[in-house]
Amino acid sequence: MLKIRLASQGYSVALACGAALSLFAPGCGTKEKGTDGESSVGGGGYVVQGSGGGSNIGGDGGPIAAVWPPTGYTNVTDVSVGAYALGPDISSGTVPTNTGTGCSGLYGVVRDFKMGTSADGHPDFETAPATTRPITGIVETTLGADGKPVYANPDSTITTNAGLHGQAAFDEWYHDTSGVNMTYIVALKLGALNSVATFAASKSNGGGLPDSSFFPLDGAGFGNETQPHNFSFTTEIHTSFTYKGGETFTFKGDDDVWVFIDKKLVIDLGGRHGQLQQTVNLDTLGLTLTSVYDLAVFHAERHTSESNFQIQTTLAFTNCGQVNGVTIN
Repeated sequence: MLKIRLASQGYSVALACGAALSLFAPGCGTKEKGTDGESSVGGGGYVVQGSGGGSNIGGDGGPIAAVWPPTGYTNVTDVSVGAYALGPDISSGTVPTNTGTGCSGLYGVVRDFKMGTSADGHPDFETAPATTRPITGIVETTLGADGKPVYANPDSTITTNAGLHGQAAFDEWYHDTSGVNMTYIVALKLGALNSVATFAASKSNGGGLPDSSFFPLDGAGFGNETQPHNFSFTTEIHTSFTYKGGETFTFKGDDDVWVFIDKKLVIDLGGRHGQLQQTVNLDTLGLTLTSVYDLAVFHAERHTSESNFQIQTTLAFTNCGQVNGVTIN
């Protein structure tokens, strides 16, 4: 069974006590029981431990088991490495403060949009031309004060090639907008791949790994719109990590992806494209050892007929995700 040891039942309390947490993926077995009696899915998972070498403990002095899937989550799907599950609709702005999972995954949000080919759809989705290379320069190199990407007002060549329709339309990608998008919590269960913490909902993985895809919103939000899956959505993940030296972060997938560390752009894979990959070596960023930094990942799935989303990292996360400033645990 995957197990987590925390300084308290609440993750925020553990962090307040200064318990830096270390993420690793030991490659746990399948079909083991969680504390709710449900079978855990996926072939791998991760354990969160005290980075100082000592184990954190629960309020009763014993370990707190991580539960997968989180209670009430739907669309629970095994992928090439790990699994994903769709959480509650939080379009109203209400964010659960405790999932009761013992931090069984990395939590973020997905926002569903109507395809731009429908009469009331979003113009940036299902309309962009394909490209084989990333389109850079869509967003500014520093996050905005609200923790979101800032539209860089790129020239007409970029907007045409990327299928963009101005700042107002772009701002809706990562801001809750009534009637335009619907927002849900999403959980990503990481597993082990060559001793690296990995979430791989992707094809052409190599190494004998099966193909898979990333469609957390199937049958939810605005629905599949006559497609076999629910395309036209964005993904947003916020967390933080303790920099220890030597870490890397890799994203591989489609379509647009921007990754920010310490609010600075470090991966820029804009545009509607097939799977592309980029890695950042944190030793090149001028970070200070043992300091804690923010990590933010912004993704957009903007066209049929594939959806690939893969993260590989050696980062030591200090929490399992924040949604609207609330730490999910």
